[in-house]
Amino acid sequence: MIKIKKQVHKTDIVTVWYADKPIDDEGIIQYREALFHSDGAEDFYTLLTDLNETEDEIKAHFSKGCRYEVNRACRENVDFTIKSGAQISDSELNEFLEFFKEFWLSKDMTPPDMEALREEMSIYRDNGYLVISHADIDKEVSVYHTLLTDENNARLLHSASLFRLKTDSEGSTRKIIGMANRALHFEEMKYFKKNGLKYYDWGGAGKQDDVKSITDFKESFGGDPVTYFDFEQINGIKAKMINSLSEIKHRIKG
Repeated sequence: MIKIKKQVHKTDIVTVWYADKPIDDEGIIQYREALFHSDGAEDFYTLLTDLNETEDEIKAHFSKGCRYEVNRACRENVDFTIKSGAQISDSELNEFLEFFKEFWLSKDMTPPDMEALREEMSIYRDNGYLVISHADIDKEVSVYHTLLTDENNARLLHSASLFRLKTDSEGSTRKIIGMANRALHFEEMKYFKKNGLKYYDWGGAGKQDDVKSITDFKESFGGDPVTYFDFEQINGIKAKMINSLSEIKHRIKG
């Protein structure tokens, strides 16, 4: 289980991943991918790759095209780096955030609140849950992933590349970046398997049309479909009072 806590308006906000039962903490409890259902819960669909299998067995579940691209990336000049927890320096975290911002801009989309993201990722890192990985082509970072880990799971959080900004006459650079992205996922699987984790969680497999291509990409690795639950609970008198006041203010503004 992953659990972090922060304070907002003197109220504890507790985010919990992979809980198999309610926790006793007071505050606003945000359950993410819980293993149990609760009132108001929303289904969260994802895919799990079983890391209990051998590396060859894991790879055998990949589609033919996926296996080809993973193997091809290993023949190109692609290097992989994976760091976790205290291994991740502030400068390395900042480098990811700058890359992630550029990724959003490359899609002509507004980036998320980068300061809020920096705070969140710093908390996960300082509690030993965060992993940052990247694939470098000719010594240049081309793909970034971030993941959260507990004793059993590695959960994909972010995936970013700048392939939209890489142009050449034959599109070969974009293809190599795509191959490097696939190979980085497999490198992570091997890394987490060696560290005793059991599952690689693909971080969602949405069924909406706007994310179909992303889900198709994830499915090409052959993971098993799983349904978890996302919901929020308010524990304790103080948290309930703060939540009620927030709802009243929201109604007034609305």
